[in-house]
Amino acid sequence: MNLGIISSFLVWSAFLVFLLRLRSRSSKSRVLIAIIIAATCALTFSNLLLPLYIRGLIGDLSIVSQLLLAIYIVSSVGGIPVSTARKNEYQRLSLFMIITACWFYPTTLGLTYFDPYAFGYKAAAFHWCVTLYFFFAALIFYRKKHLWACSIIAIATLGFYLHLLESDNYWDYMIDPGLTLGALIYLISNGIILLKKQLAR
Repeated sequence: MNLGIISSFLVWSAFLVFLLRLRSRSSKSRVLIAIIIAATCALTFSNLLLPLYIRGLIGDLSIVSQLLLAIYIVSSVGGIPVSTARKNEYQRLSLFMIITACWFYPTTLGLTYFDPYAFGYKAAAFHWCVTLYFFFAALIFYRKKHLWACSIIAIATLGFYLHLLESDNYWDYMIDPGLTLGALIYLISNGIILLKKQLAR
């Protein structure tokens, strides 16, 4: 089973974790619900595992998305609260991904003569440009002591060179539409929470 297939199980599990508000429940309840969620991953419909239908809808997620989903699931099952520092780190990682998506997707969809997606292949002459882009991003996160964000980018890059997904393109390991949408929702929701707190003062 490659990581592309695993991503559908992560999406399904994360959806149920969010729906059932697992993090806020007691430790016994979290363990019981986690077992139930794991059991639902084995359910089949028309001889196909239920989570695999998600793959048919959204395709394979990037390694970055899969790592973030895995962190969310594990921390929720463990009842681990998200610290303010970690939340700030996720917000900056989300902002970086949105900024990347804002210039990457329009150019990739043919709105310009510049196609950065083609640079994602190892054989491309300017592949090093894409690698440097994410290297400097990871370096900035590291200097800001955002070690989780730095590690996520580093692991995704390693995953590309180990060919953990079916894709041969570096971009597919780093970003996807679902990640962009999730990052946007995350920033907006946190912005609304912050605004409510300021208005309540």
